[in-house]
Amino acid sequence: MTSASAPRVLVVDDEPSICRSCEKILVREGYQVTTVLSGAEALGLLGREAFDLVFTDLKMAEMGGMELLEALRSQHPDVVPVVITGFATIASVVETMKVGAFDYLPKPFTPDEMAAVARKAWDRRQLLLRSHGAPPPPSDDPSMFAGIVGASPNMQEVYRNLRKVATTSSTVLIIGETGTGKELVARAIHNLSPRKHERFFAVDCGALTVTLLESELFGHVKGSFTGAASDKRGIFEVANRGTVFLDEICNVDVEVQAKLLRFIQEREFLPVGATQPRHVDVRLVFATNRDLEKMVREGTFREDLYYRLYVFPIQLPPLRERRDDIPLLACHLLAKSRERCAKHVARFSEDALKLLGQFDWPGNVRQLEAFVERAVIACDGDVIEPKHLPRTLARQTLPADLQIPVTNREFLALKKRLREQAVTDLEREFVLEALQRNGWNVTRAAADVGIQRPNFQMLMRKHAIRGGHGAEHDGPAAMAGEMSEVSEVE
Repeated sequence: MTSASAPRVLVVDDEPSICRSCEKILVREGYQVTTVLSGAEALGLLGREAFDLVFTDLKMAEMGGMELLEALRSQHPDVVPVVITGFATIASVVETMKVGAFDYLPKPFTPDEMAAVARKAWDRRQLLLRSHGAPPPPSDDPSMFAGIVGASPNMQEVYRNLRKVATTSSTVLIIGETGTGKELVARAIHNLSPRKHERFFAVDCGALTVTLLESELFGHVKGSFTGAASDKRGIFEVANRGTVFLDEICNVDVEVQAKLLRFIQEREFLPVGATQPRHVDVRLVFATNRDLEKMVREGTFREDLYYRLYVFPIQLPPLRERRDDIPLLACHLLAKSRERCAKHVARFSEDALKLLGQFDWPGNVRQLEAFVERAVIACDGDVIEPKHLPRTLARQTLPADLQIPVTNREFLALKKRLREQAVTDLEREFVLEALQRNGWNVTRAAADVGIQRPNFQMLMRKHAIRGGHGAEHDGPAAMAGEMSEVSEVE
């Protein structure tokens, strides 16, 4: 390290506002930051002072980012450069990697995104400085693993599977509903693997057309189709020795499925229009939110590809199946939203957390994150109350078929009816619990709750909790159809 206290970062951008933003984010993450407005100024400073990381813009008025990268590679090869660009196409990324960029940060970026890239770059810098350095010990906090939040038993199972598979080069299939954090798990696999200092590419297969997806993954040669003015390396080639995450593989066309199958089997591919195959070493992680086995039966997904993907499946539970994690996640997301919104919201009230815990979350963690950020924006104090949460959460406690009243008279009538119904339901459960505690002995049950036996029997009749054949019964023996009368004596 160049500093005993913190890594040193040089930010290079000809826009002062970008420099200030980067400095604010990185300082908060614990880095020492210096900013300059040109590549020439950066080179001059690097000649006088030592830095660990350099964040540089590509498009600058004087010396451009590409020129600076070339100078860094020849003059300061031990510094880890990261490119900041508003033109983050595959072609531009490939070009920057050719001249030594370690990673890139597309504009606009969030503080979390910049912090994540900086951590990866710092890991790379440490590797360069200490080629035999030991990996950091695993966290002792059971509620957090490799950036994933959750302490529930099914999340602990996910963590165990991640530990087992991360150190291998095996193909992984992540299965989970939309919003469960499949990309986060894929990144964890990469960051826990021996490839963690190489590149990680995430591709949303559902967002690209067949032609574009094929070109992005495999690349193409000049003249292979209209508009192919030059050779283009694909993601698989750029990510050599790293990890590629193919999200929503269920959306891939059958034609591309065939090419993926060959790539998985041989680790070789043919760029569009090329005649000579190319070989790479890439770790593949796939994800799906649909049942691939069902798709195989329907003929929309290749059976042979399915078996190639299904080497080591990891099932991510939906949020409704790990409700104990909701408070942990909510507080974690609150910290992120508080920073993003620049508001000093300290915590959730107990009632607000209760509402969050009762919701089924069809959009899973992604939906929870959106709701938490909305609550932070709406909160005018330092505690999030139920009133700050979306009305969707409040309405979940009402009967599904309830008609919302239009007038105040209708509202008062409905309020009275709901109150009476709630009291009636509570009264019935009160009688049943007393009988169950006392072995369905009416005399003991009445004495237990402090009600005279005739009055207790009146409550039983009111709620059709009676002995005698043909009556409605609610106790264990009654439900079995075996109880002829409720005993009054032992």
